[in-house]
Amino acid sequence: MVNKRTLPHIVQIVGYKNTGKSTLTAELTRYLSSEGLRVAVIKHDGHDHFQMDHEGTDSFRFNQAGATAVIVMSEKRTAIIEQQPTSLETMLTRLSDYDWILIEGYKAAPYPKLVMIREEQHVAILQKLKGVMAVVSWFPRESLQSSCSEPDPLSEVVWHSVQETEFIVRWLLKHVNKG
Repeated sequence: MVNKRTLPHIVQIVGYKNTGKSTLTAELTRYLSSEGLRVAVIKHDGHDHFQMDHEGTDSFRFNQAGATAVIVMSEKRTAIIEQQPTSLETMLTRLSDYDWILIEGYKAAPYPKLVMIREEQHVAILQKLKGVMAVVSWFPRESLQSSCSEPDPLSEVVWHSVQETEFIVRWLLKHVNKG
């Protein structure tokens, strides 16, 4: 019997700054990994602040000497640091052997999204995004005051509590890329 390889399940975790995106991403990764699934995480750094290499390491010296790419490999890990932009699509192709790819950020990308909402005024972000599959919120949906007489656009959006990470993972395993 041939083992049919499926594409990775891709889910974005998006929201405004300080809404818990990294915490949720780490928790989702922990739960999915505990199920024996291979998880890759891509984090968008919109301000180009991150520094993976540090002064005093050989890889830092190679980078400073002008290497366009520095690869550090051991028996259990591989790190690739490239001095070039990489598109999200290119990175997703590189990670195609994983079971799940969690993307923190990249709001405009066209993948299913969990939207983190910490404050009621942040609900407006939902109207700007495509592919919203669920909200992960710090407050219950029922606390929102509907100010219009038209049908509530949020009524179709699944609403999860930020406190229910294990439930969110079970929901994802059941709903993502099904159908």
